Amino acid sequence: MRSPIKASLLVCLILALTSCQTPSAPTLPVVFPTAAPSSTSTQAQPSATPTPAPSPTPTAVPLTLHATVWAADPIIPILNYHRFTPNLSDRTSGMVEYLGELKNDLQAYYDAGYSLISLDDLLNGSIRVPEGRRPLILTIDDAYFANQFALDEQGDVSRYSAVGAIYQFSQDHPDFGFELGMFANFGDKYYGNLFTGTWWYVAEGWEQALAQTIVWGIEHHVYPYNHTYQHPHLNQLADAQIQPQLAKNDAALRDYLAMAGHPEYAALISNYVALPYGIAPATDKGWQLLTTYADPEGKPVRAIFEAGYEYQPAYASPSFSANFDPLHLPRMAALPSVIQLITKTAPTFPLAQHCALTIHSANPDDDAIISAIQAQISSGSCQPGVYILEQGIFIARDSVFRFVSKY
Repeated sequence: MRSPIKASLLVCLILALTSCQTPSAPTLPVVFPTAAPSSTSTQAQPSATPTPAPSPTPTAVPLTLHATVWAADPIIPILNYHRFTPNLSDRTSGMVEYLGELKNDLQAYYDAGYSLISLDDLLNGSIRVPEGRRPLILTIDDAYFANQFALDEQGDVSRYSAVGAIYQFSQDHPDFGFELGMFANFGDKYYGNLFTGTWWYVAEGWEQALAQTIVWGIEHHVYPYNHTYQHPHLNQLADAQIQPQLAKNDAALRDYLAMAGHPEYAALISNYVALPYGIAPATDKGWQLLTTYADPEGKPVRAIFEAGYEYQPAYASPSFSANFDPLHLPRMAALPSVIQLITKTAPTFPLAQHCALTIHSANPDDDAIISAIQAQISSGSCQPGVYILEQGIFIARDSVFRFVSKY
């Protein structure tokens, strides 16, 4: 048993030691921070992937197509010129005309509402002219004379040639257009390549000059076609000589194209024939040989152009007309009486109308175009007729709506 004195001394010692210590801070609960996730730690994924919101369907942008509309089939005069002269002393006729008279003719055509189309347009049915105007075709026979078509020293079309006069008129009147057909005989003439005073003369280098002229023409919508090699009377020619006359002429043309460095242009030229003197072969066999001739590229004769209709006026019909006959296409010499006839009667000829078609497709098919035509006619915005578009020809009249052809 401990002594009471020793116990009291022990208690006092403990109290003394305790009173000498600094009071401790209040004890806080220990919190262990959660470690930040490292870049490689895998985060918890939601239990289910949310469904993405559907993307809005893009609205189709309407496409507008522009059609030339013929409420009635167009009436198409085809006029035929020959040679031209700047000399006032030369007498003009159906074969020769002053350049000044040609310029007056062009103004008369323009004032009567005509615009030029090409022979290819006629055969393809692509009869498209500005709204409120009418189609006209100009051709020149017995090419190439320099007074018909020549280039100047700068390589531009000469103002002293008929083609130069027509080209300048088209630049001054863009809605008149610039399209010409040249029916050539390469075996019966030289080409004047030197202009001195008031006339063209043959000089060294005439063949190269002719080659360059032909190429300029093809590049500017002045196309050469076949008028036989030596311009014979086909009714007096032996049947066996008909195709050689065409073949020699085609071969000469291709020689000129090669000389000018553009033999590939032959593929651009349609196989059209103009009858010399407007006279057909005398026999059925001769006619068959004429109409079955194929050019060096293998293209068959596509059209025969006649002449002499100034004495019994006749007009061409487009290929979509029931009256179209590609082997008997009438041409009239551009005599004063003929020019007066077609300009005086022009107000009775159909005018081109235009119609804007709305298509809800980036690549319209025939059915979509027909539906758009029907909608415009039903609304009264456009007239029934033949619709000419870049996509082809469409009939929309007499309750018939159908695609006819592409070009």
